[in-house]
Amino acid sequence: MGNCHARHQAVLPTDKGVLHEAYVEAMGKYTQHLTHAVTVTFKTKALISPQDFGRCKLPKNDIWTSCKRYKSEYRWDSSLDRREWRYLTEEVAENTLRYFYSRLSYLAFGKDTKRTSTKSFSKPLMITSLEGALFGKRLHGHLAIGNLPKGIDVRNTIERAWFGCDFANRQIKIKSLESTLGWLGYITKEVNLGRVDALNIQSIQEPQSYLNSLA
Repeated sequence: MGNCHARHQAVLPTDKGVLHEAYVEAMGKYTQHLTHAVTVTFKTKALISPQDFGRCKLPKNDIWTSCKRYKSEYRWDSSLDRREWRYLTEEVAENTLRYFYSRLSYLAFGKDTKRTSTKSFSKPLMITSLEGALFGKRLHGHLAIGNLPKGIDVRNTIERAWFGCDFANRQIKIKSLESTLGWLGYITKEVNLGRVDALNIQSIQEPQSYLNSLA
């Protein structure tokens, strides 16, 4: 798998339309491989279990032990005190999309994503854009996905991958792509409004076999 890394500096207003067209044109090489359009929304906050907490052991006289002993009629969850609220930011959203991609890869291709002989091409192709920050709206992601194995339940696989993410909101839209260039133009529309990093160029996920064929 390869990531296409690039950062674009702010451009003059007269350059926005040109840059938007350049984005769509540059992504045109992927059109024959992209098959599904996906829109996801994020929770504004989520209860997270930090990795450090996993190594902690509660003392014998902790409050949860007392609660369970004297108020056994309630269902006390001792794991609650090991979690903490985290709030949505663009960085959190980007990390969530990366985790979603990892889950999607494994759910779609299984152990082929780990084997040396198969992992270079046993990965989905995914282009993402992150929108909402420009106007203070809730962040949401637009995805163009392809290179999924034939015969799998695409909708179910994508939903399972997404709902396994901490910040995944239940609202998700999945549809087959009919006009790929039209979708790519849509998911980069905020470029025309001045947000030139709406499209996460640096997070385009490509199977290595695609990089070789497109070189």
